[in-house]
Amino acid sequence: YGEKENGAVFSHMTVMYANALYRRGFISEGYRALSTLLAAAMDFESSKIYPGIPEYFDADGRGMYHYLTGAASWFMLTMITEVYGVRGVLGSMMLAPKLLPEQFDTEGNAGIKLNFLNRTFLINYHNPRKLSPEMYGIVKAECGSLELRIREGKAYLDREIIETLEDTIHVIDVTLDKLPES
Repeated sequence: YGEKENGAVFSHMTVMYANALYRRGFISEGYRALSTLLAAAMDFESSKIYPGIPEYFDADGRGMYHYLTGAASWFMLTMITEVYGVRGVLGSMMLAPKLLPEQFDTEGNAGIKLNFLNRTFLINYHNPRKLSPEMYGIVKAECGSLELRIREGKAYLDREIIETLEDTIHVIDVTLDKLPES
């Protein structure tokens, strides 16, 4: 089939594999797949593509296809929905992060800025004890004076509330910790 179909690394499949690993609870393995691909893509000396995630790498490690590829789209989807855990559920925003301890800064903070229902959100996750995903859940989540609904370690911001928010940046502060025994 030629070089395209037989590339040394097919980035699209790597990211889809990482996404499937995250969904099935193999968080460390999914993170390793994403990190390996990102390291290869960011090594300009060999990949010759910067910035971006090429669809393929040839046998010499050179990235191929510089346009926005399926691999890049899947990478962003996986980072947003699986790693940072931001998803739409019946129009509402659900937060269920799967961030590993090494993905937080020295104070135990990590964040993502994104648009959801035409509103901009800055979501700050606080994990001061640097617990791993299987050890933490969301224990508190606030968007300004609004408290998000929390159920089974996940936080929800209802669509009806989001639609009433002004067109500014809305900061959601989320505390991750061990969930109380039920």
